Amino acid sequence: MPPDRDVISPTLTPSIVYDDARRGIRWLTEALGFRVATVYEDPSGGVAFAELVWRTGVVFVSDRPPDGNPWAKVGPASIALAAESAEIVDRHYQRAVAAGADIVRPLHDARTPAFPEGSHQFDVRDPEGNLWTIGTFRPRIAAE
Repeated sequence: MPPDRDVISPTLTPSIVYDDARRGIRWLTEALGFRVATVYEDPSGGVAFAELVWRTGVVFVSDRPPDGNPWAKVGPASIALAAESAEIVDRHYQRAVAAGADIVRPLHDARTPAFPEGSHQFDVRDPEGNLWTIGTFRPRIAAE
């Protein structure tokens, strides 16, 4: 294990359950530029648990378990990824387009009461219906 200064340790981590986790992982790496940190297989060779990294964030990915398991009923999610700059958003957009991703809202500059300074962003849907937004908006929450 590398020294702590080299470890990403998010305090909030979304989990995405796919009917075909390997396809989901391939899409996340090819279309959005995630990096695979770990993949643990179940006895049948499926994905029991995987960690994918995007900047300092991590998303858990797994195959959908059989009915009866509470994770079997997890539905599509919406996840926002914060990029360092508009130029980086543009690069991710070009990557997603080149990968044939389902762009549901192309590059645009959004302003809302939640982010009046604006966000340069786009929205893309993965093959199993999850909505991903990559933009420049980064929430700034006062520490307690």
